[in-house]
Amino acid sequence: MDRQQVGSSFRSPPHIVALIAVFFGAIDLTVVATILPSMISDLGINTADIDRYIWVVNSYLIAYVVSIPLVGRLTDLVGVRSVFVAALLVFSVGSIWCASAGSLQDLVIARAIQGFGGGALLPIALAVAARSFEGAQRAQAVGAVGALDTLGWVSGPVYGAIVANRLTFVDEPWRLVFWINVPLALMLFPAARLLPSHTQDSTSRAQVRSLLGKLDIAGFVLLTIFLVSANMALASGGEIGATAGRGLRAFGGTPNPLADRIPLLLATASSALIVFAWRIRSGHDTFLPRLLLANAAYRASLAANALLGTVLMTGMVNVPIIVALVESGSNTGVRSAILLAPFTLTIAISSIIAGRLLGTWSTSQITSIGLVLTVFGNLSVFPLLEYADYGWMAIGLGIAGAGIGLALTPLSATALDSSASTSYGVAAATLLVFRLLGMTIGISLLTSLGVQRLQVLTGELEPIMQTDAESTAEYLIRQQEYIVTRAIPLGVQVVQETFVVSAILSACALIAARRLSSIRATSST
Repeated sequence: MDRQQVGSSFRSPPHIVALIAVFFGAIDLTVVATILPSMISDLGINTADIDRYIWVVNSYLIAYVVSIPLVGRLTDLVGVRSVFVAALLVFSVGSIWCASAGSLQDLVIARAIQGFGGGALLPIALAVAARSFEGAQRAQAVGAVGALDTLGWVSGPVYGAIVANRLTFVDEPWRLVFWINVPLALMLFPAARLLPSHTQDSTSRAQVRSLLGKLDIAGFVLLTIFLVSANMALASGGEIGATAGRGLRAFGGTPNPLADRIPLLLATASSALIVFAWRIRSGHDTFLPRLLLANAAYRASLAANALLGTVLMTGMVNVPIIVALVESGSNTGVRSAILLAPFTLTIAISSIIAGRLLGTWSTSQITSIGLVLTVFGNLSVFPLLEYADYGWMAIGLGIAGAGIGLALTPLSATALDSSASTSYGVAAATLLVFRLLGMTIGISLLTSLGVQRLQVLTGELEPIMQTDAESTAEYLIRQQEYIVTRAIPLGVQVVQETFVVSAILSACALIAARRLSSIRATSST
């Protein structure tokens, strides 16, 4: 195929439709990062109950993750076009529910529905790429899907802030972020006819049973049980040892209703994970590629991607928390977006730069430089937050974002290189799943550790109690002063320390990446 044919094929309508759909679903994964303070305020949710409303983020992430392997196999059974229409329909229903939600429970359920539809668009795009291209073109097309998915993640916070703070002609403008999804989805529905339909009209019953078996419903259920149980346990873990005036209780937080069930949740999550691992080892046809998992280079890339997923999500969640702690007013979303811009923009720009450098530099060189920058950027946030103004932390965020972008592209390329040409789609999908797993488990774990750390720090303070000599109004004023002068600085310190944890995780990713390069060097000799 000549150069002109190659270029035109990458501009083919099916591929373009698939890429737009992936970006569409990925952007909502992080869109709530900057509008979450407005959402919880308008819904009357206690701002100190972060271990509860973090599920507005987690429910989308979990549903997004579990939909990818299930829908990836489903496209083989009923075809890309039908699944595409169904995914858009589910995403639209979830968006309408989010836009009209009146409580935290409604919002969490709606985000899960929306996340399942959004995540389903990713394997559809990978299937289109795998079926439309061959050889090197297939790897490039699959890489483009992963790049658009990541670009959607990093664009979400800025997009959410722009919509919620510029379209202020309605009350509770954050709802427009979800209402806008509906006409956009309606515009994509007619484009479904451009996608390949199911061609196996004469599929036999035996073939249907074989395809149904490959759906791995048992694996899907086990993964869902593990993620939900593990995240519930981790998100509630910060409540252990909490008393009045300590931890989030110092900010007016309420007891977590799941704190007493943490052992049961952990046991459930562990059991689901053990059974799932047993199914893989015993040769069951799970959605995880056994042959790829046997490849040491691929496993190292999965580990590095999972760790970077945690680091990426930590930055996106921590920035709005910092702004909410030190700012007041209705424009916190805009300020969060401005502060996040260096982080998200440098991820996108450096990803493009890394793709161009792959032709002249080795993957190990680019990955190592990127991860060193990520470590340094996260570490620098700690002192920069102490210096004059929290806006200085944008410098550290920009450095960390540049490092993440530089590292993700070669890590993905290496993972694809380690797979057979017929497994590009599966390899890329699994890579993205592990990155999302890092984002999901990581944010719950860091939330729990942060709350626990806050409990330790505030436990050293004398709890503020109303005296007999003061009125309720005087007590409330003194309580507010206590929060501003004593509790909030401790909250900022916890966020600082979380960035140090992100630096440590980035260093662990560097170790995994170095392991990957040594494996490749050994295998090539």
